[in-house]
Amino acid sequence: MSMAVAIEGLASVVETYGPTAYAVVSNPDGAPRITHVRPKWVDGDMEFGLGQTSLALLAAVPALGLVWPATADQPLSLIVDGVPVGKPSSAGVVRIRPVAAVRHRPAP
Repeated sequence: MSMAVAIEGLASVVETYGPTAYAVVSNPDGAPRITHVRPKWVDGDMEFGLGQTSLALLAAVPALGLVWPATADQPLSLIVDGVPVGKPSSAGVVRIRPVAAVRHRPAP
């Protein structure tokens, strides 16, 4: 079961999950790359740092997922699909625009 989350209300939902998430970047040649990140909101987008490998993969496939796992306080995981906005900074900080989000139940 999943429940859509409106992009307009996403920032307040993200707040309830805590300051860190997992970024999932596609790899056209193999398994996706998963990185622990600390997103912050900037003008309706999220910004966070990525390593060089993740940045290269994001350049090859310009879309990623962010996952906040279920917790004791949040029984549903939060999954956000996003696309990069502009180029990463020289420090590896990317800006991501959320395009879809769902809260999803954990596996039984």
